[in-house]
Amino acid sequence: MKNLTKILVSFSATAALVSCGDDHAAPDAPRPIDAAVDAPPDALVIPAVPTLGAPIDRMGRPAVNTALVAPFDNDPLKTAKKDAYNRAVDQTMWLTTVVDPATSPPKTIRGEFAPNMGAFDSLDQGSGLPNTMAGPGGGCGNAALYSMTTGYATLATVLVDDQLYVDTAKLTCNSYLSLEVEVATGGGVVHSQCGGRTMTHDVVDVSYSLLSAGLNGFNQTLTPLVTDGVGPHTDILGNDTFPFLGPPH
Repeated sequence: MKNLTKILVSFSATAALVSCGDDHAAPDAPRPIDAAVDAPPDALVIPAVPTLGAPIDRMGRPAVNTALVAPFDNDPLKTAKKDAYNRAVDQTMWLTTVVDPATSPPKTIRGEFAPNMGAFDSLDQGSGLPNTMAGPGGGCGNAALYSMTTGYATLATVLVDDQLYVDTAKLTCNSYLSLEVEVATGGGVVHSQCGGRTMTHDVVDVSYSLLSAGLNGFNQTLTPLVTDGVGPHTDILGNDTFPFLGPPH
């Protein structure tokens, strides 16, 4: 017992010598952590507006740029043409915007569109649609606004104005290119829909049908008859969450 008492006394004395403590008689005075004077808040210095670069993409009617600008060219010419198209933000200059300055004369957007339309005009070859045959060239010459004299120039002019038109007086919007179809048929099909484009429109089928067979590419309810085999995004109906898109097909 005496040995245990000695050990405890010895431990207590040692702990008193080595434990953490403060040898000041009085506690330390409080010390401020912040600076004496705060710096002005960031909001008083408004940053400069960043300089915007050249546009990298502009979208009016879906598939127009993709299908009609440089579809048969290779890079770097393909990319250069599409860049020139995307950077043309002044719509008053669209008819004269040059996408290929190396040609003689320099090729404008309309000059780029028109010859490439011939490939899409042949999509209905052998389809059985009116004014088409199974033989070579059988599907050519029946695109919307095609003329034996001017070829595809008129339709190219319509599509160069690459923006969506909407008639806000119409209450239903079930048909893509509704207003353009009226123009392409010379008023033969008066639009009853608002036009524009919704996510559930099968925009590629409508474009293919108009480019390949004109009005003959649609049935009486204006359902496109020349298709790419891929349906519209019907899986997003009722989606009210921005950006209102569904999974890719």
